Amino acid sequence: MAATRLKRRKFPTINEEFYYNQLENGMTVFLIPKESFKETLAVMSSCFGSIDTNFTVNGKKKSYLAGIAHLLEHQLFEMNKQKDAAYEFTKLGTESNAYTTFDKTIYYFSTADNIKKNLDLLQEFTSQINFTDMSIEKEKKIITQEFNMYQDDSDDYLYQVILSKLYPQTSLAEDITGNRDSIDKLTKNNLEENFHYFYQPENLTLLVAGDFDVKRVYKDIVTTQRQLPDRPKFEIKRSPLKLLPITPTSSMQMDISISKLAVGFRFNFIKKKPKSLIKERLLLKLFFLLLFGWTSEHYQQWYEDRKIDDSFELKIEVSTSYQFVVILLDTKEPIAMSNKIGQTIKKFKTDTNLSASHLQTVKKELYGDFIRSLDSLEALSSQFIDNLWGEETYFDFPTVLQNIEIKDVLEFGEKITKEMQLTDFTLFPK
Repeated sequence: MAATRLKRRKFPTINEEFYYNQLENGMTVFLIPKESFKETLAVMSSCFGSIDTNFTVNGKKKSYLAGIAHLLEHQLFEMNKQKDAAYEFTKLGTESNAYTTFDKTIYYFSTADNIKKNLDLLQEFTSQINFTDMSIEKEKKIITQEFNMYQDDSDDYLYQVILSKLYPQTSLAEDITGNRDSIDKLTKNNLEENFHYFYQPENLTLLVAGDFDVKRVYKDIVTTQRQLPDRPKFEIKRSPLKLLPITPTSSMQMDISISKLAVGFRFNFIKKKPKSLIKERLLLKLFFLLLFGWTSEHYQQWYEDRKIDDSFELKIEVSTSYQFVVILLDTKEPIAMSNKIGQTIKKFKTDTNLSASHLQTVKKELYGDFIRSLDSLEALSSQFIDNLWGEETYFDFPTVLQNIEIKDVLEFGEKITKEMQLTDFTLFPK
């Protein structure tokens, strides 16, 4: 594998830059030098998440049970000679972790030294499998306990139920960990197949951010990738989520002290590959923040009237596969609040919160959040990985944000509310 030349992009307005290249084996590398930091953080990301259970491989249909990406994430830490990657990181004095999202699996470490050894370890354990039937069964028990814990947490349960109502009979309706039955039925063969499908280099991105020598680190990565075993290539085509009718309003009782409400909005506004995924995400976020963010009149009035408290939260997700918003809150008036939220959306055209001046206030807040994220390697790395879209990266965020005007938000609101679907779910105290 030849060490092809690194490319460089500079962003003078935010005083940032990064280097990048796609290696000959297909893996993409991003290097973000941050000299003011005394540590380095590296992320290995696979485009394989909890929603990836139905797809075709070289034209053949494949279907797997919920939770497979998460179980594979846990099992990859099993290395040869009964070594554990997490323990190996600890021996190097390094913090490490991993997590699975709807569309990605992320492995990362943070260290102040031994960058090469840590990078070698990260690349090694994510490039080969060494798990056994025994290690899988042991991990299944741990994950089932994790699942039970989520089910007992009222906030986690509330969020999972509203997703299952928005996306019934799809992988989004399942917890990222899967469920008791699916976890139990996943096999070693299932894990091996999905490793080969989704951990091929073309599906991987390696990001390094912090205080390091760019040329040396890049050379080390190229050398390590050359030494790793070849992995077969597969053509993967993901099956789109089936948008079945959402399930209607429902409720249940739980051992809690105050009612918990989730109002879910399902959209389908990305019909084809957008020019800017950041813009699509920002438009949806701005639309909802203008109406329901803490600077809005609605939020301030509801808070003053004690209809809501600090638990009020917006969860906004936009990808090419799904677009939804969930509003979560503790309230003594769940039925009334669900109605108020729904009516606010329906009457947005005459809402005074959707003004140019309010937009500037919210944009300043989002820009401030962006600038603060540049001072956290963990936040920067997470956002950078999550906002890769063609030539677009997280560093394009300020430019995209600056160019959005109130007419863009209003036009976007007009578009998305035409086919928006809405449902809610309430947990009442026993």
